[in-house]
Amino acid sequence: MSALESIKESYNIDTLRDIVEHGCASGVAHDHIYYIETIEFFDTYEDEISDYIVDNFGSEMLVELFSNNEGNLRGYKNDLVWTFIEMVASTIIEEYEDNQ
Repeated sequence: MSALESIKESYNIDTLRDIVEHGCASGVAHDHIYYIETIEFFDTYEDEISDYIVDNFGSEMLVELFSNNEGNLRGYKNDLVWTFIEMVASTIIEEYEDNQ
């Protein structure tokens, strides 16, 4: 299973809307709230997550997130996962609404 498929399996359309509107930090991404969950997800899908973010925002985003965490690797991985989930949620919602 890919990271994208995992997100699609974890969250229904209403939860994805909440993620887009409120962000993962609000707690609506119920399977990815705590560091233990986000770090495991990142470690499992590191390449896919990093590539997705770079493809959509450029490598500067990786540098910015690392800098924002002042070198804290756990915080960095968490922020990468939340960024990925929020981006994927936005894409899924757009596709869903285009097909409705």
